[in-house]
Amino acid sequence: MGQYANQPDFITSDIQPVSPVAAASLTAADSLNGSVLYIGTSAPGDIQVIPAGRVGPSTVTKLVSPGYAESGGTGYDSDEYDVSGGSGTGLTVQITAVNGVVVSVDSITGGEDGGYLNGDLVTIDATGSGNPGDDNAVFRIVASPGLPGTAQAQVFVNVPQGEWFPVVVDYVLSDATTVSDIIAGK
Repeated sequence: MGQYANQPDFITSDIQPVSPVAAASLTAADSLNGSVLYIGTSAPGDIQVIPAGRVGPSTVTKLVSPGYAESGGTGYDSDEYDVSGGSGTGLTVQITAVNGVVVSVDSITGGEDGGYLNGDLVTIDATGSGNPGDDNAVFRIVASPGLPGTAQAQVFVNVPQGEWFPVVVDYVLSDATTVSDIIAGK
């Protein structure tokens, strides 16, 4: 087995059997936190893993002012508006406006898999929503990375039996894994 940067060529802790998990029911508790795997049996077999460090689509948690005057826009009413701009799509917000200025974003819907990134600047879209406003209220997306899933997974075909798997992984998925007797270690 080769030696990888910042990793000894032997397992030092956290040796545990691995039960592959379906991608649809993946939770943070299923993470192997950057472990290497020993493949006990295959015959020949495949393994579907999510390599260490991969994350899923971001979840938008809130919109905040980018911190400059006039970012709250003009001409808005307290109502529901679509959002435009940034790297994502499909986000709708409920806002509170005082004297036409957006003072808070009270609720967020949609945009779960829309591709928004933490720090994206977006505009409260009066034109697209059909509501009053001058299309000039700008807010910053606050998003947290979601759990990875099948889209972030990699399938390795015909992995050798009785050897250490040379990829550091966070998850082993059951969707396309046919090997058994998997042991994880760090």
